[in-house]
Amino acid sequence: MGMFIGIIAGGVLGVILLFCSLILIWISKRKQEENRYVIWMMVAGFLELITSGGNTLKYFL
Repeated sequence: MGMFIGIIAGGVLGVILLFCSLILIWISKRKQEENRYVIWMMVAGFLELITSGGNTLKYFL
C-alpha cells in the first residue's frame, strides 16, 4: 500500500505544477512579459505525471 501513496502524490504534484504553469503563462501573456522558468515548471509537471504513470503500470502489472 505504501507504493500506492507515492503514485497518488506524484500525480497530484504533477497536476498542480501544470496548473500553476498554465496560470503563470496566462499572466505573463497579459503583461506581455517572457518567463523562462514557467517552461521548466511545465516540463517538471509532465515528467512527474509520466513518472507516476510508469509507477502505476509497475504497481498494477
